[in-house]
Amino acid sequence: SVSIGQSVAQKDLTDYLAVNGYVRASTVREQGEFAIRGGIIDIFPPTAGEPYRLDFFGDTLEGVRIFDALSQRTIGKADRVALIPISEVPLSDEAVNRFRRGYREQFGAVTDEDPLYAAVSEKRKFAGTEHWLPLFHEEMESVFDYLPEALVFHDHLVEESRTDRLAQIED
Repeated sequence: SVSIGQSVAQKDLTDYLAVNGYVRASTVREQGEFAIRGGIIDIFPPTAGEPYRLDFFGDTLEGVRIFDALSQRTIGKADRVALIPISEVPLSDEAVNRFRRGYREQFGAVTDEDPLYAAVSEKRKFAGTEHWLPLFHEEMESVFDYLPEALVFHDHLVEESRTDRLAQIED
């Protein structure tokens, strides 16, 4: 999170946003976008109802305004903004290298026609990248790691849903 009066290097902030799934845009209109215009950074976190306009003087955050995404007009003020990652897929150098290594181990040599591999290598979002989460992380946890005594109930359509999903993945 960032708060008014806090010192934040704009490069560090924009690097954090890029690594955590935010997409740079010319005008922020949707969750997960950010824009930079001089000392102003607009950002639309995934948990926010409206985007924020961060006003910097040098590296010091001087003001935070809430604005309407359509009109781009200020509709309120805030003291702090929580910068929650937009994606579970980290696009840090370390995570991208881990993905590339794991992908090659699973599928062998990569061709120029592999759009997923190319997008991740360029640190760009790609539809369905979340399906490859284990390749981005050293280890994965499940809900049962946090709730080991949890009971799980399935409705009568669970087998059909499972079969359909596995067929979709196989395709």
